[in-house]
Amino acid sequence: MIRLTNVNKYFNRRKSNQIHVINNTSIELGDKGLVTFLGPSGCGKTTLLNAIGGLDQVHSGDIFIDDKKMTTRSSNKRDNLRNACVGYIFQNYNLIEDATVYENVALVLRMMGIKNKKEIEERVMYILRRVGIDRYKNRPAKMLSGGERQRVGIARAIVKNPKIIIADEPTGNLDSKNTIEIMNIIKAISRDRLVILVTHEREIAQFYADRIVELIDGKIVSDKENVHDNQLDYHFDNKIYLQDLPVQQTLEDEKVRIKYYCDNPDSHIPEIKVVIKSNTLYIEGPSGLSEGSAAVELVDDHYKKLSKDVYEDYEFNYDKMVDQAFQPKYTSIFNPVTMLVGGFKKIFSYSLIKKLLLCGYIMASMFVIYAISNVAGVTNVTDDEFTTIHHNYLTVNTPQVTPAVYEQYASMEYVDYVLPGDSMVYFTMPLDDFYQSYGHTSSIRGSLASSDSLFAEDALLVGRGPSAGSTGDRELVIDKMVADQLLNDYTAQMVGINSYEKIIGRTVYLDTLGDFTIVGITDQLSPSIYARESMLMNILIYQGEGGEDDYYYGDMEMGGAATTNIMSYDLVKDNGEIKLAAGTAPDEDYEVLIHYDLVYEHGIGKQLDTKINGQKLRVCGYYTDSRGNTDRMYVTQTMAEYAYMETQRELVISSDSKAETFATLSETNVKVTDNYEHDRSEYLKGIKRQVLATVFVAVIILLISLIEMYLMLRSSFLSRIKEVGVLRAIGLKKRDIHKMFLGEIIALTFITTLPGMAIMGYILEGISNTSFGENLMMNPGILLFSFALVLFFNVTAGLLPVHNTLRKTPAAILARNDVN
Repeated sequence: MIRLTNVNKYFNRRKSNQIHVINNTSIELGDKGLVTFLGPSGCGKTTLLNAIGGLDQVHSGDIFIDDKKMTTRSSNKRDNLRNACVGYIFQNYNLIEDATVYENVALVLRMMGIKNKKEIEERVMYILRRVGIDRYKNRPAKMLSGGERQRVGIARAIVKNPKIIIADEPTGNLDSKNTIEIMNIIKAISRDRLVILVTHEREIAQFYADRIVELIDGKIVSDKENVHDNQLDYHFDNKIYLQDLPVQQTLEDEKVRIKYYCDNPDSHIPEIKVVIKSNTLYIEGPSGLSEGSAAVELVDDHYKKLSKDVYEDYEFNYDKMVDQAFQPKYTSIFNPVTMLVGGFKKIFSYSLIKKLLLCGYIMASMFVIYAISNVAGVTNVTDDEFTTIHHNYLTVNTPQVTPAVYEQYASMEYVDYVLPGDSMVYFTMPLDDFYQSYGHTSSIRGSLASSDSLFAEDALLVGRGPSAGSTGDRELVIDKMVADQLLNDYTAQMVGINSYEKIIGRTVYLDTLGDFTIVGITDQLSPSIYARESMLMNILIYQGEGGEDDYYYGDMEMGGAATTNIMSYDLVKDNGEIKLAAGTAPDEDYEVLIHYDLVYEHGIGKQLDTKINGQKLRVCGYYTDSRGNTDRMYVTQTMAEYAYMETQRELVISSDSKAETFATLSETNVKVTDNYEHDRSEYLKGIKRQVLATVFVAVIILLISLIEMYLMLRSSFLSRIKEVGVLRAIGLKKRDIHKMFLGEIIALTFITTLPGMAIMGYILEGISNTSFGENLMMNPGILLFSFALVLFFNVTAGLLPVHNTLRKTPAAILARNDVN
């Protein structure tokens, strides 16, 4: 059955305090009988048992069970062999303290692959009845006495019907009565299977053992059969044999008869008060005498040594309960459902103090989501933070924008249109809704862009696109970024402009061009104002025209026409303020209409010093202006555009293939800028220091929170080292222990992290739109990422000490004395 060949094991190997705990041991053991290992403490008995039972490894030599090698280096193979063949009875019981008696025993059957609950119950209850513990089946193991706990350990070892039972000083912590009862059970078990027993009680070994093996300093010094008819001289601590006491006296009268016994012949009968009341006996003795235990049995007989009858009459027939055709095979006791259910049950069964400690996890998870929200807030750079003009625009810098230069770029492949200047325009919005706001205005400003091929209607947030026909020339669509500027304007808020819907239909104007209507709001991630392409040049030329009404941005005047004083006559001829006084209107290029006050200075047909596109303008007529303006010159639309171009030093190019256009211009050494990328780069440079500081602080908070979680998880695990050792010792495989703790970690994360993140998420959502939360970001994605991060960290950090511990042998885990 068992064969050991030249087995060696050391403690503190290759160190000055090396101990050769198993010294070149070879032995063979049969398939049944009670074999007892005897020897002084520290001689290697328990270590040898652990090696045979697969709880420990040896340094050299081989151990075979049924010709199968137990000393294989694969812990999985050792576990399989141990689960199939070996049952272990421990001196310290090694029960799962929080589990019931029934659960402690049934666990072994479930590990063997038995799924039928009825079969499990029948086998477990039979064993519990045979060891006299069935009435406590639903009692937690931690509430049992020592003798009761050892009976549970025996039941657990034999319930799987193993070929070998290993018992390591099973009576070491028991009183005399329980010692004999446990030894009787063990002896009965050994009738049809091999039982290997370690005990320090030589008399017990000589009375019960079939074979006695003695060890000294790791060596077998004696190995003999134990054939005897001896009696066991074993005194029970809980029995007093009255006939052996030297003082025996009967005291009686007509109504009372008392028998007095004493072990001291020289003692006198003390004064003892005996009271019987309501069928209850009360005894009071003199001071100096302690009260005896009710558990002590008074035997009216002489002491007798135990004979073999004490165990030979003990029946233990378990084979009838077992299907002999059943081949045990280890089966995982966890699936995803049972793993999670078990995890939640474990968390809910925590003591009150331990449950209060879970608040630490909640606080840590709150700091985690705050840190991640902070990092996301400062690193998530949105377009509205830096974008100043339409994201599709490229800017070309040139000494002067001439018509030839303009046409050169406008005719390029992939170019949709070209605008002189930086494309920025400013419209005035009157706020005359109420008497109190009469005369007040607000402005909308943005990058002018074409709406002709802007987007589909479903891309609009509210409203519509420009209408077909000439009506659409006076309609604008503004981007959400532009609309937000207006919604943040205090005066606009006072007149009720507090939503995108309230902006639709509002009128804005340019002095010369007149009114425009906002008909739609879109979200194209550009601070843009969209108009018909045919209107773009006029809007650029005449934005801010009007003298004292010109807009200023910083120190730079933004009035286009106010700078050139050259305007299109077609644009103003019908407004009633400009009238033709003499001559003809400008119909040809380079013709100009000047104020009537200059009629004597510049006659019709005379050329002026003013040039457009390098050519002097020729007077074709005179005008009068009811507003009193005398310095304007009116030309054709083309000449007005040329004049505006020549005031600019840059062009913006709109291209749907921006990358190709940028590459083409760069190859020809044109000074071209991708406005979106340039603005973004400059913005990032400006906030780099702030971002780094914020990220650094957030990372520190995150690390502290995660370290706190790790320490709490590790502390929780260390408090359960013994439980892990017990589970490994009874055969639970490493993967199942990983699953058990994984289920608890997931349950712990859900119970603590979700509430913590929900609380902090609510707080951050509330302040994210205030000045206190400008660097915070909160959305479902942040919550999900934060939870996933905490779960990943908890699983990793929680299973790391589990993994490191499980690298040790079951015996080494059980031997740890640094934790409880």
